[in-house]
Amino acid sequence: MSKSPSLKFEEIIQAPADQVYRALTNSTALQSWFADFAEINATKGGQFYAWWNTGYYAVGTVKTCKPNEEIKLSWLGKGEPESTKVIISLEEKDNATHAKIKHKGVGKEASWTDDNSQQISDGWQRALANLKSVLETGLDKRIFDLPMLGVFPAALVDEKMIAELDLPIETGVRISGVLSGMSAESAGLQGDDVIFSINGHELKTFPDFGKAITGKQAGDSVEVVFYRGSEANTVEMVLSGRPAPELPSSAAELAQQTAAIYAEVDIELDTLFEGVSEKEAAARPAPEEWSAKETLAHLIYSERWLHLAVTCFIGNYRTGGFHNDLGMHTAIANAYSLPDLIAELKCCEAITVAAVRELPDEFMADKRRLMELVQNVGEYGFALHTRSHFPQIQAAIEAARAHTADG
Repeated sequence: MSKSPSLKFEEIIQAPADQVYRALTNSTALQSWFADFAEINATKGGQFYAWWNTGYYAVGTVKTCKPNEEIKLSWLGKGEPESTKVIISLEEKDNATHAKIKHKGVGKEASWTDDNSQQISDGWQRALANLKSVLETGLDKRIFDLPMLGVFPAALVDEKMIAELDLPIETGVRISGVLSGMSAESAGLQGDDVIFSINGHELKTFPDFGKAITGKQAGDSVEVVFYRGSEANTVEMVLSGRPAPELPSSAAELAQQTAAIYAEVDIELDTLFEGVSEKEAAARPAPEEWSAKETLAHLIYSERWLHLAVTCFIGNYRTGGFHNDLGMHTAIANAYSLPDLIAELKCCEAITVAAVRELPDEFMADKRRLMELVQNVGEYGFALHTRSHFPQIQAAIEAARAHTADG
């Protein structure tokens, strides 16, 4: 190919330079808008690595770091014939930041292809648009521009799940429930269903959800194959638009919203366990299925994880995940009576609300971090997760009572 000048990109971002610089030089922040996985050591000689679920990756070394002003690094992407240079400069004016990117050396040698150059150019344009969106609104376009089915993905199919659910398939994603008013609910999906494929794309990993609906928009139809036990079902589903949470104006407002939704869920929880005995709550429907108490233990464990996540959001650390270990759930369930278990869950919710109320002003001003938190608390957060497990609790109680009646 012919020699090309440096690729140049620029964007005016309505955010202070320190927020933009942090988004470029903190690994957690970088991953929130740039790549599906990212690591950067923002010191001279530090390493840089980014990976996308398309299979593309780039590695490099940090050459220069001037806080809030400039970052220079080398860049070598998958399939590219030689290392190139990236220079990112920042200039703040009137609380907005003018970000400029130069990618030098692309197409310098004949071994470069037009596809190599186009991939880099398209990638930087998407990335800058997403950086602007994330810092100005908190919305990650990689997520919020996609339509959705309205399900809660829970776990990938494994040998244990195959035996428990009598599945005739080896891949897929089990869901724990559906979102009210979304397409999955309209199509009749429910907790413990296993989605095998969407539009002919088999789900082997969680990112396969996004890959299966790439290019689709809200209102488009997709064919979904799911299993309820050993029975295969095929339905046409209309993709729903993805609701975008509104960012609160203060920590007190977010705490109030969070407390209100927990109060609604707790009323439903109390009604669910009204008249339920300790023996009924402790009975498992099957040897490897959670009892009502063990499901409560899972909700407590999840809420405790959220407490850790809040501190991670504040400190710009990755949250990580946790394994739904039945042994841990049993240990928690056996440590409490049923009333105390319910009280502990409510106590954990109260801690979440109190932690939200104490969020520092600096955090509240950072829309990127605030949006990550809002998606885990309040109307769109863990209260929805708690509610999604209520049918599972109800089924366990009914199974225990049916067993007693049969006995």
